[in-house]
Amino acid sequence: MQISDPVYIGIDTSNYTTSAAAADSDGIIVASERKLLEVKQGEKGLRQSDALFQHWKVLPLILSPLLEKYRGRIAGICAASRPRPVEGSYMPVFTAGTNTGKTVAAAIGAEYIETSHQEAHFHAASYGTAIDSDEPVIMAHLSGGTLEFILRKGDGYELVFGTDDISYGQLLDRLGTDLGYPFPAGRYIDEAALRMASEGLKCPFKRVFMSESGINLSGLETSLRTAENSFSADELSYFTMFRISESFVTAAERLKDKYNVSQVLVSGGVACSQFLREYCAPYGYVFGQKEYCSDNAAGEALIAYKHLCRRSL
Repeated sequence: MQISDPVYIGIDTSNYTTSAAAADSDGIIVASERKLLEVKQGEKGLRQSDALFQHWKVLPLILSPLLEKYRGRIAGICAASRPRPVEGSYMPVFTAGTNTGKTVAAAIGAEYIETSHQEAHFHAASYGTAIDSDEPVIMAHLSGGTLEFILRKGDGYELVFGTDDISYGQLLDRLGTDLGYPFPAGRYIDEAALRMASEGLKCPFKRVFMSESGINLSGLETSLRTAENSFSADELSYFTMFRISESFVTAAERLKDKYNVSQVLVSGGVACSQFLREYCAPYGYVFGQKEYCSDNAAGEALIAYKHLCRRSL
């Protein structure tokens, strides 16, 4: 069926966010809805079964208005089916989005497309930026459970560096909940760090250790948690963000030199950190718009748009 003014729908059901989005026939994001899953006070995460159950409850609430608004115009639906574009990558939470996407696409006669959560992050974070997708890009995916540097060439994604233990997001959430912040705690630590940025504090904690394969944050985490009674929450937040930002720049600069790549794109929830953005400003890294850095379905909507438009050329 030929649609004169098509719309493309994206669905993403990640570990902590249910989201849906729409892109128009010009590749412009015209709608983006997302809802954080509920985590009880004091807890540091969700089991997959609990997250999956919440996705099933939330999906109709955020997807139905888009389906109603663009009734008769939806040409494609794209959903994230796995965390990464590699064989064996799997998490149960994504089945909520894929099963919904398949069902809706079949019911309305739209084409169904699958992608990975990580590929969607690239498209969402690069949206509206100066990133040239035709040239190699090092994408940093910094989220609650992910700390990865991906070399993207053409449509290929290669993991070139990561973490040897925990991610930045896990460090922030673990420390933040210890300090009494709600989960996810990154935003609260970031705000506290910014408050202390002009105080001229000298960080008493050692630089983050790096191996050839990745970043090791367990040493910093142990030092921070041991010192919780020796410093204020604001001070610990500043020290944490300072060492995180420092290690991130060290890793990014090494990878730029190693792979002879000039473009660095920063995505994921941790990329929303204003402290990190300001620290990285002298290095010219490209940060996605904050609303498209955290988990969202804009990337899936854009992938559906590009997939179907490219095929029609």
